[in-house]
Amino acid sequence: MNLSPWHLRLASFFTIGLGLALLTTVAGTNIMVLLLLLTIPWAWVKFQMEGHVQRQTVQLWGLIAALCAWSVLSNAAAGYDAKDLVKALLHDMRTFAFIVLLWPVFANPQVSRSALWALLGSVVALATVNLVLTVGGYLPPGQYFWSTAPHLYGQILVGFFFLLAQMLLARPSLSWRVILPMALLLMSLFFASERRTGYLQLAAGFVVWTGLNHKRLLVGKYKWWFILGALAAFVAALASPIVQRRMAQVVFEVQQFLAQTPQERTAKETAVGIRLQYYVSVWELIKQSNLWLGVGSINFPELFWQVNEKMGGIERTLFSNPHNEYLYTLATKGVVGLAFYLTIFGQACRLAWGKTDNVQRVGLLMFVFLFMLSITTNSMMIDMEEGHFTMLILLIFLAPKSLNLITQK
Repeated sequence: MNLSPWHLRLASFFTIGLGLALLTTVAGTNIMVLLLLLTIPWAWVKFQMEGHVQRQTVQLWGLIAALCAWSVLSNAAAGYDAKDLVKALLHDMRTFAFIVLLWPVFANPQVSRSALWALLGSVVALATVNLVLTVGGYLPPGQYFWSTAPHLYGQILVGFFFLLAQMLLARPSLSWRVILPMALLLMSLFFASERRTGYLQLAAGFVVWTGLNHKRLLVGKYKWWFILGALAAFVAALASPIVQRRMAQVVFEVQQFLAQTPQERTAKETAVGIRLQYYVSVWELIKQSNLWLGVGSINFPELFWQVNEKMGGIERTLFSNPHNEYLYTLATKGVVGLAFYLTIFGQACRLAWGKTDNVQRVGLLMFVFLFMLSITTNSMMIDMEEGHFTMLILLIFLAPKSLNLITQK
């Protein structure tokens, strides 16, 4: 045990608070993270790791430290002083740093399980309430009863859907206790959300999850349950006028973007069109920057705006980040920074693959895949909710030797 009983209860309480606050209140999230940081000294004093796990974990920490150092170097090369460098480091890299600092706290399975159940309960409850309000006519589709709701309907909701599916596959006797929240999450995504990334992540995630479990899903009795479940989800998607309308808009907005002039692309904003414009303009910035170091995160907003302004951009607030983490990292930290970034998640998958708990292993692999897919259309580490969620998921699934999610009474 990494914490004494008193500190264990305290850390568990704070992680529950963080799980409940993450999707509802920024202030609450910040407060709970700060309170969790207070438990670090006691956790590190008692922290121990096994041989091969220690080596792989230290490699992960080393990659995070290397990315942080390279971020500082990129901004230093842009000519900023020590004060600006420290400020940018804290702003840009704090979520990665939290992974290293809080690792011993989450190495205790009880702390990690408390955080996971709080997150899962919060996601299911919020999605259910939003579904009831939308179906009941109190809210139009695409509008939510709390301001940070759009963060829910992407990798978070879809990730928990597949985690529940993995729990059901590992222990079919859970039956309705898992099937009911899965159905609520799916119906909320299809009938109470207009977030298209959620639909696409569900489809792509289904392929990956099937591949990870093909030896069990495609044989015997599981095969027919799998086919029925897939058909039910497909029929629900087809039955949703929201899904049909929003996916048709994707095709229209892509065609519209391709037919526009560069000036029209910056002036006429659509969700897909503006992102395609971001990709065009940030790539132009990348071509003008140092390929190895990038332009630095401090310089990026101004330089990104200048490129878009030359292309006809009028409203500066629209052009703050490219909504693509790969391009953002390449632009701000260069090829080396992007390599560090990708290797961190590759190392996380290596650690996950070595877990003996099947639910823990596949659950983390699915969350990482969905995250890597999400960041093609969003700059996740810039958005605090998404960054803290990623931090929590990596800690919950990687730090403890085994979560034992479905063996606990």
